[in-house]
Amino acid sequence: MEKFNVDWDKLRIFYQIAQVGSFNAASDVLNISQPALSRSVSILENQIGIRLFERLPRGLALTRQGEVLFETIEKMSSELSLAKISLDEEENEPLGTIRIAATSTFATLYLSILMPEFLKKYPKIQLAIFGSDVIPNLHSDQADAAISPFIASDDSLLQTYITTFHLKLYASKEYLKTFGIPQNISDLNNHRLLAYGDPKTVHPFNQANWHLTLGLEKGEVREPYIMINSAIGLFNLAEAGMGIAPLSKEHPQLDGSSLLEVLPEENGPTIDAYYIYSARNKKIKRIELLKTFLLNHFKNNL
Repeated sequence: MEKFNVDWDKLRIFYQIAQVGSFNAASDVLNISQPALSRSVSILENQIGIRLFERLPRGLALTRQGEVLFETIEKMSSELSLAKISLDEEENEPLGTIRIAATSTFATLYLSILMPEFLKKYPKIQLAIFGSDVIPNLHSDQADAAISPFIASDDSLLQTYITTFHLKLYASKEYLKTFGIPQNISDLNNHRLLAYGDPKTVHPFNQANWHLTLGLEKGEVREPYIMINSAIGLFNLAEAGMGIAPLSKEHPQLDGSSLLEVLPEENGPTIDAYYIYSARNKKIKRIELLKTFLLNHFKNNL
């Protein structure tokens, strides 16, 4: 088998040129003259016997083989960066940024409360927390880790169970005094129901709207009075007497609130939360430390 013996510096130059799409732009980025960049690419093409660029009037376009090499170098660069991070963390105190995605509710009710303690233990770590119901691409630079329901479609993700949230129905004393206390499932037809997000839109937390179909025939749905994609928003609306809200019984704001459980004999669905990250990040110590911290908290407090 013929050896692929190529100067890494020429591969790096090729990668930078491919990123910006022209010798002119790459010259500004690398501070290397355009003729020198052109010579470097020509030497590389001769060494591997493959044409990497199509020379166009307004720049460059990668050939099919060039795209393959570009993607390979991109993966190599990423792996080298991860290796450097891992080596640095072995020698030094954990440092760097963790980009973590979660629902806005989890980010607000849990992460914003717990992270000061985590950062006190690891003061050289920084956090970037993103709240959204949309699960990010954990194989890209969108996030390092996510807290989300299990992602069944991707075997390359590492997913560690964190905790379970149990859904129940709640309403304020004022609301129940005005509209009456539901005695059975069918009574929900005559009440103002609050919904998590748009129940007609598919999102990871559709099961939160279980009360809209509870006891109905398949295909039937109760029309919500107010929709909001925030468990904190649902709590606030319920406390304001706006209707019956689906909330997890673990919701921290329930303690000491005026909300009462509605139809307590009806147990709603459960939502399991997982700490999820790409297998390629398993050697990054700070990502593992955050996982361990969250596991210990929920094990001891819920």
